[in-house]
Amino acid sequence: MNLRFLIALFFSIIINHTTSSQNNQNQTIELFLQKEYPEDGPGAVILIAKNNNVIFKQAFGLSDIKKRKPLTTDMIFQIGSMTKQFTSAAILQLIASGKVSLEDPIQKYVEYFPVKEYPITIHHLLSQTSGIPEFFDIDEEEMYLLSQEHTPKQLIDYYKNEPLVFEPGTKFQYSNSNYPLLGVVIEKVSGVSLKEYMKANIFEPLEMSSSSLWYNDEMQKKRIAKGYRSYKGSLMPSPAIVGSVPYAAGAIVSTVDDLLKWNMELKNKSMLTDFVVEHLITEKLTKQGSGTGYGYGFFIKNLLGNKTIQHGGNLYGFTSYGLYIPDENLFVCILANKSMERTEEVANYLASVVLGNPLDIQDKNQIQYNIYQEFFGTYQLKGASKLIEIFMVDDVLVLDFPGAKGTGTVLTMTGMDKMESKAAKAKFQFSRNQEGEVIGFTADQNGITEWEKIK
Repeated sequence: MNLRFLIALFFSIIINHTTSSQNNQNQTIELFLQKEYPEDGPGAVILIAKNNNVIFKQAFGLSDIKKRKPLTTDMIFQIGSMTKQFTSAAILQLIASGKVSLEDPIQKYVEYFPVKEYPITIHHLLSQTSGIPEFFDIDEEEMYLLSQEHTPKQLIDYYKNEPLVFEPGTKFQYSNSNYPLLGVVIEKVSGVSLKEYMKANIFEPLEMSSSSLWYNDEMQKKRIAKGYRSYKGSLMPSPAIVGSVPYAAGAIVSTVDDLLKWNMELKNKSMLTDFVVEHLITEKLTKQGSGTGYGYGFFIKNLLGNKTIQHGGNLYGFTSYGLYIPDENLFVCILANKSMERTEEVANYLASVVLGNPLDIQDKNQIQYNIYQEFFGTYQLKGASKLIEIFMVDDVLVLDFPGAKGTGTVLTMTGMDKMESKAAKAKFQFSRNQEGEVIGFTADQNGITEWEKIK
């Protein structure tokens, strides 16, 4: 047996072992995703790339439920808040060319945004440390606003006079309100629309031919995924929406292949400069020196001891996620055509499988509608006429005051018959009758109140 034969045999064994391992890994991923996205409902397109090579790409579920049209891997989705990384990159390009400064006050570019008690800079907006409150809080009764064209000024008018939640730079608080202001900066400085700027300076140079700030006329309708959401247990098509509403905070549409090209640019830097990339993916600090867990348009987290750069999006019928582990050069992208899907948790799980250390993840069917159904209903404050409703929207449990817009809040389970609303800083203890049926709750929010279930 000669040396050449031994070497060939050695490499053949390695290749076969690697191929077998890859097949087992992909089988694990595929079986999990088949359960996560059943073939008879909305689904997702998933792409996983390692060392810039696609190792998994597949579509699950339906694009059009009524027509039974399956999703395909080249379909175009609304990516929601993943848009923020592109808006951030555009701002950083303008900063690199000397046209904008991170320390510029926002009023230098958006003269109709009032001066606050503290200065708000470009850096504060990019890093989500401005203290400007959230504006994208739309109730069911306000869904009609999503289909009405808005100018950037009209968007900003919704919240420009709201008081700051905290002194800029002292805390991190994610707020969509920051990014329409940045969109105006880009348009004013560049002299073109945000859509035109993105096309000329990001999408075309990177050959992201299926990406745009909202849909364009060149996109084939058959490649555009339809979105779905659930409301009080029923699945329905996503509401009519125009791109001028999510704008710089969430209006980009794209595909998994285009988002891979974008993610590869974070490493290759063929078009983006070191300055732009480093500012995007470096965690920012508060004035006190505390980490924010956020760069510019990216969350900076950790998975199995590895630094991750990631962001998701959710937009009235679509959920997205992009997870990148630089040290492993591993990218996971999920584009789903249903609101409020658990794309971050799924992306983390898929990455952990590829890394050979699978995380525990609960079966999706065990944490959905049926668990919460017994809490649904209308509750009345004892001794008064005040009402509360509890129901589900997009697999999220919601408490709402009927007729009072903007009062809805998300509920999370904290224990047996216990819930809380972090936003409202309230805790709830539910009570049952002898038959085990939910009959009411006590609420702890600046005092104890008792509520009785009336239907």
